Amino acid sequence: MMLRHDDSYRITGQWSTDSSVPTFSLILASSAADDGRKHVDLYSHKKLLTKLNGVDELANWMNIDVETVKATISDYIKDAERGNDQWGKTSFRGVPSSDLDSEVFYAGTVTPVLHYCMGGVTIDTEGHVLNENLEIIPGLLAAGEVTGGVHGANRLGGNSLLECTVFGSLVGENVPIVPRESQVNRLTGSNEAPAQKKDRLISRLELSKHNNSDDCWVAIHGTVYDLTSFAEEHPPGADSIFELAGRDGTEAFQAVHNQAMMKDFQDEKIGIYEK
Repeated sequence: MMLRHDDSYRITGQWSTDSSVPTFSLILASSAADDGRKHVDLYSHKKLLTKLNGVDELANWMNIDVETVKATISDYIKDAERGNDQWGKTSFRGVPSSDLDSEVFYAGTVTPVLHYCMGGVTIDTEGHVLNENLEIIPGLLAAGEVTGGVHGANRLGGNSLLECTVFGSLVGENVPIVPRESQVNRLTGSNEAPAQKKDRLISRLELSKHNNSDDCWVAIHGTVYDLTSFAEEHPPGADSIFELAGRDGTEAFQAVHNQAMMKDFQDEKIGIYEK
């Protein structure tokens, strides 16, 4: 619906590459922000959301006349009280308070993006890729959005992760994986486990010296990790790692991640953070 302002899209149902990409303002009142506090804090930390005190700051941020903004929000509040609006909406949460001068807003800019790809190579029930004659191509397996035909003409909301999990597991079971010996064992021929290195204490001063993209240490839940190499592999981007270089990043980390995932970063562990 948000793209129907474009004549070409309204007629064809397809977005023209000649059209400029539209942007929209996402506005959260304080009650809406409280409902999603974990996400609001994360996006605020990433500077994707801006905290604005009062409707005047909101109007300035939107570059729209304040009386227009007031009128629009006031109409929304009345619609919420009535239980419906002109577009048929009947569910209202996160409604702003009537005192717009004291209300706290969180605002960001959003734009339509490709959310999910449907269609791709044909697979069987175990993830083997099939050729045009529906015969298994030896040694080739696939799962996720690269495959087609799993959902039919459309998919149910939330099913993409289920598909990845189910077929990812099936493919993983079908791929022959040979366990790798540790480098120490291969070089020495020893069956003994390598000796555990003793954790050393990392002071705040020492941590602060490793504060750039070429030397990035971060303290997380009392442990210091060297995330220099990992940063570029971080799915949301390296910048969110580099912003925490030389500092305690526990608060930013726990807003998104579970502490247990750091078990996978034992090789990056430097020592214990001594605050």
